[in-house]
Amino acid sequence: MSSQNILSQLNDKQKIAVISNSSHLRIVAGAGTGKTSVLTKKIAYIINESLTYPNRILALTFTNKAAEEMRTRVEKLIGEKSKDIQILTFHSLCNLILRIEAKKIVEIEEIPITDYRFNIIDEQDQKKIVEKLLGNHLKTAEDRDEKKITAYQAVEFISKAKNLEKTPEEMLSSANNEIEGIKAQVYQQYVAKTKDNNIIDFDDLLLYTKITFEKNPQISERWQKKFDYVLVDEFQDTSLIQYSILKFFIKNNTRLVVVGDPDQTIYSWRGADPSLILNLEKDYPDLQTVILDKNYRSTQNILDAANHLISNNENRIKKNLVANSQEKIDIHFEDLGNERGAEVEWIYNTILDLITKTKVNYRDIAILARSNFYFRQIIEKLEAHNIPFFKHGNSPLASKKEVREAVYFLKVIENSDAYAFEQIINVPAKKIGSVTISKLNELASQFNLNLYDFLFNYYSGKINLKENQGKIPLNIENQVKIKNLLERITAARRFKIEIEEKKPSVFKLFSQVLDSFLKKIDYFSSIKDPKQESDTKDLLNKYYQALDNWQKENPNKKLADYLDYAAISHFEQTESQNRINLLTVHSSKGLEFEYVFLVGMNQGIFPAQKVLDLNSQDEYEEERRLAFVAVTRAKRVLYITNGYRTPFSRDISRKWKNNQNNISPFIKEMKIKAEQFYQFRKLDESGKLNYHKNESENIEFSPGNLINHLKFGRGIVLEVRDDSILVKFFDIPSDKGIKTLVKTHKSIEKIS
Repeated sequence: MSSQNILSQLNDKQKIAVISNSSHLRIVAGAGTGKTSVLTKKIAYIINESLTYPNRILALTFTNKAAEEMRTRVEKLIGEKSKDIQILTFHSLCNLILRIEAKKIVEIEEIPITDYRFNIIDEQDQKKIVEKLLGNHLKTAEDRDEKKITAYQAVEFISKAKNLEKTPEEMLSSANNEIEGIKAQVYQQYVAKTKDNNIIDFDDLLLYTKITFEKNPQISERWQKKFDYVLVDEFQDTSLIQYSILKFFIKNNTRLVVVGDPDQTIYSWRGADPSLILNLEKDYPDLQTVILDKNYRSTQNILDAANHLISNNENRIKKNLVANSQEKIDIHFEDLGNERGAEVEWIYNTILDLITKTKVNYRDIAILARSNFYFRQIIEKLEAHNIPFFKHGNSPLASKKEVREAVYFLKVIENSDAYAFEQIINVPAKKIGSVTISKLNELASQFNLNLYDFLFNYYSGKINLKENQGKIPLNIENQVKIKNLLERITAARRFKIEIEEKKPSVFKLFSQVLDSFLKKIDYFSSIKDPKQESDTKDLLNKYYQALDNWQKENPNKKLADYLDYAAISHFEQTESQNRINLLTVHSSKGLEFEYVFLVGMNQGIFPAQKVLDLNSQDEYEEERRLAFVAVTRAKRVLYITNGYRTPFSRDISRKWKNNQNNISPFIKEMKIKAEQFYQFRKLDESGKLNYHKNESENIEFSPGNLINHLKFGRGIVLEVRDDSILVKFFDIPSDKGIKTLVKTHKSIEKIS
C-alpha cells in the first residue's frame, strides 16, 4: 500500500503521528483511538518513504498475541518487506540477546548462569520451587499459621527484588522482621537452586540483559547499532528495568517512538511505572507529543462516564475521549445490593433476554469483575442453565499436568535439562520419593554434576562409586527403569536432531518425536481407568496440534526455539467459539465487546479493600484507572451492577463484609446518579432493547412516610439520605425487612 493510501485512512492527529520524524515521539493514544493502526501504519510509512531498511526497525510490545497482530497488520500493508522487521515482546528480545551472547554471559560474575544452554522456567515452576524451599522454613502447621507466608508472596518478593536489582544478601541485610528474613533466605536458596539447574525465570531475562549491557559495553554497542527506529507499544506498561534496557538502544541517531495511555496503566503491581510515560520529556527534552482522542469503539454515553471517572486522577495527561459513533444508548446501572442473589439473577435474566429476544451472539457479551472470586456464583448460574461461557486467562492446555510433563520431556530431550528431568523421573510412576531424589542429588554433587548427567554417566559406565561415596538408593527394578528411560531419551534426541537436519521436502514434526518417546516409555501404563486414558490421549493430541501449528509456521526453527516460545508465551489462547466471555478487568485489557456487564461495583470490591486499607493516592488512582479500562471495553451497551454477597472468608476482608452493600464511589464519579439510573423495561415489537430513564417525580420523603413497593409490599420510611431512603417493610421478617432503596426508583409509590 502506498503512503498516500495509508495516510488517507487516518484522521488529522493520526496523520501527524505517522508522518512525524521526530527523534523522540510520544503518542498518547486513548482507549479505542486506533493506536495499533497508527503504530503499524507508521512502520509501513517508514519503509515506504525509505527512511530506513526493514531490518533496522525494532518494534516492542508486551504479549505474543499483540506482536503477532502487529506482524499481520504490517504484512498486509507492505507485504514481504515486513518479514525483516523485528517485532518482539520485551522478554523475547531479552531472550534473543541472551541466546546470541550466551557464551559471553557465562563469564559475567553477576549472572548465575553456568552453561550457555540455559532453560527458561515459567511461573508455575517458579512457584513449585519456592513452595518446596518455603516448606523447609515452615515445617509445622503452627509455623504456617503463625507466619502466614504463601508461595505466591515469596515469589512476589523475589520478583520485586530482582526488578529493584537487589541481591539476596542485600534483601537479607535490610529485612525488618522475621517474615522478611525468611523471604530473603528463600530468595537466596532460590538463586542457588536455579544456578545449580541452569534455569532462569522471566525476571532473569530482563535483569541479566541489563547486567550484560552494563558489564560488557561491546555487546550493548553492537545491539544499539542494529536499529535506526525503536517503537514501543503499550509504553504505559513499561517497568523501570525494561526502560533501562530500552535506553541502551536510544543513543546516537536511533529514533524512539512510544505509544501508550497513562490512563490505562494497570500493572504497577507487576512493575509497570506510570511515571515513565508521564515524565518522558525529562530524559528527552525535544520530545514531541501527539494526543489521539477520537474513539472508534464506544458510544459517547460510555465515553462520558469514562471521562468523568478518570478526570479525578491527578497523575495523568489530560484528554477527553470523543466518540466517532453517533449512536446514543444510556448506561444502565442496577443497584442490587439489598437482596442475596439478586445480582446474579438479574445478570442471568438480562443475558437471557439479549440472547432469546434480541438475538445477540454469546461471544458479543462480556462479564467483567475486579477479581476472579466474584465469578463463582455467576459461573454456577450459567452452568445450571447450560449457558456457554469461556473463562479467560492462561490456556487450560498449558496448565494440565500431562501437557506440562510433555514439555518437561521435550526439555530433557533437547538438552538434558536437569530441573525438567527431576520433574519426570517418576513418570510413569516408579515410587521414587523426594527423599530418594535428595540422596541422588547429594551423590551427583560429589561429582559436580546435575542429577541427569550423574545418572547418565553412571549407567553408561563413566562413573564408578567408591564405598565411601555411597550407593545408588534405587531398587533393581527402578534402576532398570531409569536406565531404560535414559536410553529412550538418547534415542529421541537422535530422532530430534535428524528432523532438524532434514530438508523441508522430508518435513517431520517434533510431535512425532514426543509421541514415539511416550509410547516407548509406556507413558500410559500407570493409567488404569480407560476413560482417563482416553481423555489423556485427547489432551495430548490437542497439544500435538498446537506444537505442529507452531512448527509449520516456523519451519526453519529448532526445538530449542519452540521451548523458549512455549515458556515465554504461556500458550496464549484466543477465544473463537460462541460463548460468553468472563474476564477480570486486568485480562480484558485490549479487548472490546458489544455488551459489557461490569459487576461487583461495591465499595471494598471495586475499589478493592486492600487498596482502601493502604490509604495511598497512587494505589487508589491505579484502581480508578482499572475501572476506566473496564468501562471502555464496552462498544454499545454497558450494564453496571453491585450486589449483595455472602463473601468467602479467604477472599474478602471483614471490613468488606460489614460494608458489602455500599455502592462503589466510582459510580458517583462517573456521574451516574440516582436520577440517572436506567431500568431495562421490555423489548419492543422489533426485538430491540428499550431503555427507559427513571422519570419519576422528585418526590420528597420524610421519616414516617408510608410507601408501597412493587416487590416488597408496604413499608415505612425510617431514614432519608441524599439519594436513598431506609425502609422497614411490614410483610418481610424483621431480620430482612429493612432495606435501602433509591428514592426515584420506578417500583416505589408514596402512600402518605
